[in-house]
Amino acid sequence: MTLVESTAPPPPSALPLSPLARAARIFTSPATAWAGLEAGGRWQRWGFPLTVTVVLEVALSWATYHRALLPDMFQRWEQAVANGQMPPEQVENMTKFFTENWVAVATTLGSIVIVVPLVILLQALMVWFGTGFVLGARFKFSQGVGVVAWSGLVYLPASLVRYGYGWVQQSFEGLHLGLGVLLPEQDTPTKLHAGLTVFLDAISPFTAWYLAVVVLGTAVLSGAPRRNVAWVLVTLYLAFVAFSAAVAALFSPGT
Repeated sequence: MTLVESTAPPPPSALPLSPLARAARIFTSPATAWAGLEAGGRWQRWGFPLTVTVVLEVALSWATYHRALLPDMFQRWEQAVANGQMPPEQVENMTKFFTENWVAVATTLGSIVIVVPLVILLQALMVWFGTGFVLGARFKFSQGVGVVAWSGLVYLPASLVRYGYGWVQQSFEGLHLGLGVLLPEQDTPTKLHAGLTVFLDAISPFTAWYLAVVVLGTAVLSGAPRRNVAWVLVTLYLAFVAFSAAVAALFSPGT
């Protein structure tokens, strides 16, 4: 009797989705967007969403560089001169460099290529810590990178809103996508106001959407209950935001 090795294909749930199909599910059905994530290569696990995010951020930053970013920088420098914190000659040299030198543009846009992956790695570390250590679930750091990278696609509409605002207003000043819009503007900024602005701006519909997708993806890949994952990750996020707000308040001008 001859033994024939089974070559039956894996069940459909284990088959990796195409990058475009997975991206579509992130927006339409995030709970089913993680099928076969570990079965694919790096491009499918996190390379595709990371590339899309970086390319879009660089393109939008380039489009608003001269129209919104530089005017905001010039305004802050002029205020520094008025406060006696910077000599006019230095402002003149910096203005010439950022408006006429291609190195300034390349450096500004190139920083996005570095910052975006670092932010994803930091957030993945938080997700991995919360799921793997706090909850004790079987969850690898590479899975956290994949969840964060794919979930980050829901922030792309926020980027379109942010850069669209900058293009129309020719400035990013006064833009609040979160609860920071509820704080009244102050003629004389204070450290408390700066810290509250950072904290409240981090609480927005886009953030809630992003956290919901992260929770769904983490629960699917780790097998941990969604409610437990949600409590841990939201708590860690709020703790991180509170720390960031405290740092911003500490280094901000004012009393």
